Amino acid sequence: MATWPPEEFVCSVCLEVLRDPATLPCGHTYCLLCIQKHWDQGTSKGECYCPQCRQVFNPRPTLARSTVLMEAMEKLRVRGNDRPPSPVYLTVTPSPPVSVPLGPPPVPVRPDLAGGAEGSTSEQCSLYPQLPVSSTKLCPLHQQVLELYCCNDKEHVCDDCSLLGHKGHQVVRPEEEKAEKQQELVQMQATIQKSIQDREKIIQLLPQATQAYKNSMQELQRENRELFAELVKSLALMGTQVEELLNVHEVSACTRAEGHSHGLRQEITQLRRQEEMLKGVAGMEDSISFLNAFFGIAPIGQVGGSDWGSPYPVSVIPGVRAAMGEFREGLQNFCRAHLANMFRAVNDATPAAVPSDQASAAESASLSPQTPKAQTSQSSVQVRSKQPLEPKTREEMLKFRFEPTLDGKTAFRQIKLSDGDRKATFRAENQNYPENPERFLFWRQILCLEPLAGSPYYWEVEWTGQKVTVGVTYKDIARTPSDDSSRLGHNEQSWTLYWTGSVFSFWHAGKETQLSGPKARRIGVYLDQQEGVLAFYRVSHGHADLIHSICTDFTGALFPGFRFWSGVGSTITICQLD
Repeated sequence: MATWPPEEFVCSVCLEVLRDPATLPCGHTYCLLCIQKHWDQGTSKGECYCPQCRQVFNPRPTLARSTVLMEAMEKLRVRGNDRPPSPVYLTVTPSPPVSVPLGPPPVPVRPDLAGGAEGSTSEQCSLYPQLPVSSTKLCPLHQQVLELYCCNDKEHVCDDCSLLGHKGHQVVRPEEEKAEKQQELVQMQATIQKSIQDREKIIQLLPQATQAYKNSMQELQRENRELFAELVKSLALMGTQVEELLNVHEVSACTRAEGHSHGLRQEITQLRRQEEMLKGVAGMEDSISFLNAFFGIAPIGQVGGSDWGSPYPVSVIPGVRAAMGEFREGLQNFCRAHLANMFRAVNDATPAAVPSDQASAAESASLSPQTPKAQTSQSSVQVRSKQPLEPKTREEMLKFRFEPTLDGKTAFRQIKLSDGDRKATFRAENQNYPENPERFLFWRQILCLEPLAGSPYYWEVEWTGQKVTVGVTYKDIARTPSDDSSRLGHNEQSWTLYWTGSVFSFWHAGKETQLSGPKARRIGVYLDQQEGVLAFYRVSHGHADLIHSICTDFTGALFPGFRFWSGVGSTITICQLD
């Protein structure tokens, strides 16, 4: 019967068993990949030859895998695997000495004949118990004992396999490798056990740490109340001082006005006396007497020296108003900047890991964050204005994620709400909403319920249809007119991003700004009302690309708003952000 001789099917290039054999015109056979690489390396010489007989082929022959040879090799391999193993003879050694009749000595027993006559076999087995037979596994390719293990391919191999098919792999002896890996396994088990113990300690200490953190947060809230109460008190004291200053100035001005009025009355009395004197002189008939009396009259210009202007300083009222306006604006900028810092301090914070070596000290005050009490006075308040910072990535904006709720009281009569007021659909039929002064009567628009004040917020919407308008607006936008006063983006109260069907454009106060960029079915909106930042993003595959952003001053709370265009079935959905 034919056997499987691997040495007869070895490639002379790689010295391994043929893989995808290809036969050259000269008759020699190689691995298809090996002979092609061999020729590719020798193309600089411009010739292709057989590595064994050196026959040159010009032009380069086109090679293909020899299917017949592969089938022949596979059949020989299968036949070699199906060949019955050579008989193994075992010598049965007797048990310890027992009283048995004399007889012939033990003879070799063939395992294939062990199933002979049951009577004699059972009798022999009772006298000479058969030892367990160890089944030795042989390599189906090389007929050698499988005494090695390839760590790369994770299989049992023989010596020839380690030199041919597993050349360059990590081949070890199973017993030695097992002993080494058992030591590593013990270390891994110890590491896992230690990790379990550390986590159990942390679990035990978490309630104490949570309570300590809760106490610290309550203390921080108390300090916050005291701080703002102190600020309110300082502002009230400052207002009282300014009011007293204005009262004193008012009394002083009134006193000056009364004195000025008294002086004017005295001057009027004196002028009337002079008027009577002039009338008497004018009635004299004697010329000499008239002239003597006339030249004795004091000049009119020298009578009185009072100021005819207003007794009140003209610059006081506009000056105080200007100072109050600067103070209000500066205080608002100051509050915006520091409120944004507080928001970022809370939103950007990441939980600190509890170190295992310090787990025993978790109940101490070191686990509770210590916050120094703010010292605030009127003289220490400084107004600082800074350039607002926009987030650079979607991950940063997701820290401020917010999911607004559509307000049914503002929905146009053909807009239907669903999915817990997270989805709006433009329908052909009237939804028969009740009358409400906040409802849009002409434009196909809807607002959200939550007012957005402070900083910052980020939400995303998905839309379908031909066109869409997404933006924000003040609550006092008109609802009933058919003009631009109630149209999102066409008045001073709203800012919107509009997809025209081909490009994006930004609208505010009726002015359009053409934008460039591809279409986006998912739009992200970032709003920092305190810093005055509004930005629209194109969201795709987890990334956000900026479409347009503005920096302005928002004077009140804003509401997300949307506008439908023609197209029954168009939808706008508030996305759920995880």
